[in-house]
Amino acid sequence: MALNPSYEAIGKGFVQQYYALFDDPAQRPNLINMYNTESSFMTFEGLQIQGAIKIMEKLTSLSFQKINRIITAIDSQPMFDGGVLINVLGRLQTDDDQPHAYIQTFVLTPIGTSFFVQHDIFRLALHDTADEDPPHAFSQTFVLKPLGQSFFCQHDIFRLGIHDTI
Repeated sequence: MALNPSYEAIGKGFVQQYYALFDDPAQRPNLINMYNTESSFMTFEGLQIQGAIKIMEKLTSLSFQKINRIITAIDSQPMFDGGVLINVLGRLQTDDDQPHAYIQTFVLTPIGTSFFVQHDIFRLALHDTADEDPPHAFSQTFVLKPLGQSFFCQHDIFRLGIHDTI
């Protein structure tokens, strides 16, 4: 399969649709349609989850009702199987909590004329520092492919975490 030339539009459109559903507690259960029953994986704050039903159990268990979100950057790359690698950097505030930076990475895998979320990794960028001027956060995502007895880096996305405020 060839590289998808529409990868940037697919990435931006997917992120817009995903967060529109996620950020509305009444719509959040509809995210199940974006994941594969068995082969989708999620890492949510270090917790490994496999399969659409278990992923949705986690997402619907989140207790916050209100989300303010600023997307700082969406970086997308085409994958050699026709899929799209997406890295999102942003800030979010839930209910009355303080705003926090976050990083979310998606791998979209083609299925027919559409895509499903093969991999979803979410992490808040929380730092243990009392510095008045702490160092900036960064996100770096690698996709490794086997090469004989080793691996090579097929994709690399790097983004420095400089955010707007909520």
